[in-house]
Amino acid sequence: MEHQQISHPQPYPQPVAAKPTKFAALAWAALILGVVGIVGSPIIILNNLTAVVAGVGLVLGFIALFGTKKIVAVIGVVLCVLGIVFTVMVQQAAVEELDEIINGSTNQGQVSGGVDSAAPVEPKPGAAQAPPTWGQRYTWADGLAVEVSAPTPCTPGEYAAPPNIARATKVTVTVTNGTDKSFDAGLLSFGSDAQFDGRKAETVFDSSGGCGNGGAGNATVLPGKTYTYETAFSVGAQPGELQITLQPTFGSDKAVFVGQA
Repeated sequence: MEHQQISHPQPYPQPVAAKPTKFAALAWAALILGVVGIVGSPIIILNNLTAVVAGVGLVLGFIALFGTKKIVAVIGVVLCVLGIVFTVMVQQAAVEELDEIINGSTNQGQVSGGVDSAAPVEPKPGAAQAPPTWGQRYTWADGLAVEVSAPTPCTPGEYAAPPNIARATKVTVTVTNGTDKSFDAGLLSFGSDAQFDGRKAETVFDSSGGCGNGGAGNATVLPGKTYTYETAFSVGAQPGELQITLQPTFGSDKAVFVGQA
């Protein structure tokens, strides 16, 4: 008698449950925000916003480091940090450039021995160029040049301003226009930036005495021509160091003359 084998149905394999992800969305968000931070970092003003975005991404990335997408989180954190660093560097460079445009650099032109000696004064190797002093000529890159004579005493009149002048000293300024355009000598209005022994030196306005009216006025210097004028300053009773700054145009290099007065 044959035995009939009874077949039993094979059980179906049970599906493997997917491993749950943790903080995966935060990791990808950090990555995306880091890219935004880097892309926006070179754009002035806009990079303020993208730096904030990168900062948010940095926080999300740090949280995502405790999740399952650690590699993505690390990349996001690095990108966010780079976005913030690049933004700081770009803004710092922009501030320095703006400061140079507004205030101008100092003593970057050529200093020579004066009107009678046009040979430039060469600084020693490795040493910064010394500021020009009385009798030397300072020449800007466009060819405009100026010279300030050694100060000489002057006696203010009764109605001179400012009042109560302890001592007044006068200098002669010689402007040589080596450019191809006319120049208004009145632009060299350095009275607001003159110092004596570390303090502001007031310009003397003296129509009735021997110190003059305090500046060049509106004098047009044609190309190739020279113009000379006098101006006086109220200084301390004792001799000291006088510093006179001249700047021909807004944002241009400043010529700072320094010497005893």
